[in-house]
Amino acid sequence: MTMKQNDNRVRKEAEEVTEIARSSTLLAISNSQRMRVLGLLRVEGPMTVGMISDATGMVPGSVSFHLKKLSEAGMAEKTDSIDGDRRKSWWKAVHRSMRPAPHKDGRIDDAEYAYFQSVATTYESLYERYLDSVNDLPQEWRETGLCEDRTFDLTPDEVEQMSLELDAVAQKWQRRASELQRDAAPRNTRKVQIIMQVFPWIP
Repeated sequence: MTMKQNDNRVRKEAEEVTEIARSSTLLAISNSQRMRVLGLLRVEGPMTVGMISDATGMVPGSVSFHLKKLSEAGMAEKTDSIDGDRRKSWWKAVHRSMRPAPHKDGRIDDAEYAYFQSVATTYESLYERYLDSVNDLPQEWRETGLCEDRTFDLTPDEVEQMSLELDAVAQKWQRRASELQRDAAPRNTRKVQIIMQVFPWIP
């Protein structure tokens, strides 16, 4: 199998990613709180306004507002009641994953800039919430994890290949986690967050 064929195979095995080309859609979701709500629906599956409020600490009115904006942008939608209580509105994410549609010249426009800034803020908030609660975690979870960065010289092609390899590792462990969910997962299993970013270093 050639390197190019291998790259294509890895891409096909990757989690389905929806590319968003409309600037209005990108701007509608360029809000860190809104991204948090959307991320929660993707991870946990269908939830009610009350469940999202309890999980995030947002007031129900704010949750409803963000869900409305996500619905207008085609990112979230109402779904059938899981518990049969029609008084509660259940919501689900429309796409498992998304990203702005790339331009031929690789540049980003104002809407994409706003989107990526919100993504950066969302990542920062994720880690801050972990730091705020780390001392309340069991010792085995306080002693594990990874926080580091590396800077080295690569060509664009090498960056692409490294990114594919890193993504393949993440996919391997994600598949393993999915298989464990179908069987009996260990008692100390919990969701973990992996954030991967590779970009040219600007001093």
